[in-house]
Amino acid sequence: MDELFNTTIKFHTAFVGILLILAVINYFFINDKLDYKGLVKRVRTILPIYYMFLAAVLFTGLVLLAVAKFTIHYSVIFMILVWFVILMMTIRRYKKFKSLRSDDERRRGRFVRFSKRKHLIDAALIIVTMAIVYSTK
Repeated sequence: MDELFNTTIKFHTAFVGILLILAVINYFFINDKLDYKGLVKRVRTILPIYYMFLAAVLFTGLVLLAVAKFTIHYSVIFMILVWFVILMMTIRRYKKFKSLRSDDERRRGRFVRFSKRKHLIDAALIIVTMAIVYSTK
């Protein structure tokens, strides 16, 4: 069991790190001045990757929780809340993305502003969560 726990914690930490890197990359991808087609292509490329690593973080977290016999500390609750906040903001971003049209410059500007804030908030939440978890160990 210890080997499973240690291996899963390494994967969980790696997936969280990759998610942080993806949030930063997304911020810079959105920050570019793109035409409509370029923006759509970038968002459609990176979104499934972001969802995949978000799901991987959830899966490895659930495995860790099961190995720890479902003992819940405040740091675990905080990690779950952060995961849900990131997921809900990602869903909201996707809804805004689906409503974009090539001729509506105002909506595209709002989408880009929301995406920038979302990815900065994602990165900040991940960094704060990692700091809290590692400071309590």
